[in-house]
Amino acid sequence: MALSNLECFQINPLIKDYNGPACAYVTGPLGGYTANSKGERFIECDYWSGQMMWEFYQELESGNGPVFLKVDHLAEETIQTIEEILHSNERPSRGRFHQGRGTNYRQDMVEMHISEIGFCSGHSASGVWVNEKAETSVKGLYSAGDMAAVPHNYMLGAFTYGWFAGVNAAQYVMDVEDSKLNQAEIEQEKARIYAPLSRQEGLSPEQVEYKLRRFVNDYLQPPKTRQKMEIGLRRFEEIKQDILQIAVHNPHELMRAAEVSVIRDCAEMAARASLFRTESRWGLYHYRADFPEKNNENWFCHAHLKKDEQGNMVSFKKAIEPYVVPIHESEAQSYDQLRIQKTHKETVTG
Repeated sequence: MALSNLECFQINPLIKDYNGPACAYVTGPLGGYTANSKGERFIECDYWSGQMMWEFYQELESGNGPVFLKVDHLAEETIQTIEEILHSNERPSRGRFHQGRGTNYRQDMVEMHISEIGFCSGHSASGVWVNEKAETSVKGLYSAGDMAAVPHNYMLGAFTYGWFAGVNAAQYVMDVEDSKLNQAEIEQEKARIYAPLSRQEGLSPEQVEYKLRRFVNDYLQPPKTRQKMEIGLRRFEEIKQDILQIAVHNPHELMRAAEVSVIRDCAEMAARASLFRTESRWGLYHYRADFPEKNNENWFCHAHLKKDEQGNMVSFKKAIEPYVVPIHESEAQSYDQLRIQKTHKETVTG
């Protein structure tokens, strides 16, 4: 199966120390915005993208950091509306977190930070390659939602592509017979998945996952470099031995053990895909400090990843199909214009 653009990571603005988004899609339409420590707005659009996260990162690392969500200038009824949405419908734990921190939207800005990396086409451009019928490179297999490489499709895109996938898959199965299952492969996979239950002692899934996530953050978090990613690949290979020593005692721990194995595979794919694309693109999502410029001449294409016949991960280019709706040159460059530019007067008097 071909996977597409795995070097285009999902990286979000998070509330500092809280596992949840800043929710610009709620606060933005109501007047909230991303601000630096001086309370100044520095980006035109608060809804996250690779370029938005690049500007966020630049501000965070500058003398103007940290970065905050600013809503303390809004009217009381607007703040109440934001609280009703964010603390009930979105994440009830968010209100309790702010209460524990003593943060009040009416008088405090909310500190934000940068998330760990991830794969999620709904919020970046990485995932299983699909065509306009939601067909993958595997005959008879369809993909939609965050799994499919349909960049920034979000919920509406998931509904739309889910419809494509369902209709086309139903039409496909009408003309094919059920395939015979390879029982030996099934038993082999079951033995692999259930192996941690048979071990009397060993490492806990939490220990190995913590170690693995540290490796991911140390070696894959942008800005990327060849040296860091190659070290990361060595660490991801080494941690296979730790995964083989995981011991669990119940179905929940077994699930966590399976997740650790998947996280390791995703980390390797992220590193190999990022090494393959020797340019920078999509803002912070794929910023390579050793190749800091965008190179459309060589890299205006999809970068795909698959396994060869020996089971090794290999990368290759796939041409971008012609745009259905032509894009004007000025619009094509607008992605790079998110930072608010100070006028000469502001620079002199500021």
